[in-house]
Amino acid sequence: MSWTEVFPYLSDDLIAEFEENATAAELEELEEWFGVAETINPQPDKPEIASMTLFWKHTQASDPELPTPTRERMISAGRLGLIKRFKPWESYVEPVLFHGKEMAEQNPETCFRIYLASDLAFLIPDFIELGWEIKLMKSPSLRYCPGGFWRFLALEDEGKLVTIMDSDRTGFASSEVARTRAMADSGLGVWRVPGYYNAEIKETVRYRPLLGGHFGARGGYPMSTWIKAFTWHARRGTMPIEVTLPGYGTKNINATLWPNYGFDEWFQLAIYPRLAPSGVLTFVPMDTRSLLMPMDIEYATWANPASEVVYIKP
Repeated sequence: MSWTEVFPYLSDDLIAEFEENATAAELEELEEWFGVAETINPQPDKPEIASMTLFWKHTQASDPELPTPTRERMISAGRLGLIKRFKPWESYVEPVLFHGKEMAEQNPETCFRIYLASDLAFLIPDFIELGWEIKLMKSPSLRYCPGGFWRFLALEDEGKLVTIMDSDRTGFASSEVARTRAMADSGLGVWRVPGYYNAEIKETVRYRPLLGGHFGARGGYPMSTWIKAFTWHARRGTMPIEVTLPGYGTKNINATLWPNYGFDEWFQLAIYPRLAPSGVLTFVPMDTRSLLMPMDIEYATWANPASEVVYIKP
């Protein structure tokens, strides 16, 4: 049983349908969500990129709108009753401010790049002081998406070694970048830590071959086109979301609703067959118990027999 016989993916036909049928208004909307307005402190000569995203929105479409961000509002979000998940300043901004300069100094060949929501432009001087490159986006994001996608745009940079991270893990950037270098030294094209979540098949199928903040790849993919095509189909209901598994029947993939949390990792699942032929370096936590990972590993080694598996401490 092949991976692509079980899991839906972003096929050539789906991309062609988007390119042929998306209207001018739809393309304009997609560009507003995923487009870069300005690049600040560009670093085109560095061969590596560590790519992160920063925005301040709630995670679900049903959540209320947040007020216009300011530094003071983000710092005082708890007191102001604006937190539904994590504290925005302490969780996502402070790790960059505390560790960003140190990580950049430890990795002089790496361009540390932040894809910054349009309404967080007041943070630009902070990132310049850290020595980071800033991609100021056209959008402030809607909820978790489109912001959750922006960091993937770095994979368009031809010839670069790209590490995708969450900003709250900035202090671990050196070890993540080291994995990307190990991938390249092994002659492979992508590394990942699969998301098995210990309860991967319940009401929905939760397994993810790629996690948004734990992977890297060689750049050179038409990522903007893939993201826009995927989002266009998902919003129209033409992106398949069902998985049929022996013993479980047909179930939906988890977190397939735009613009909610997890939709970005559904996109990663959908493009996995486009990345796997380049060769996959898989880091598997030793406590993994997964029904679907064997099929995933089998597919990776079929797509490129040079693919490797490394077991790591959980």
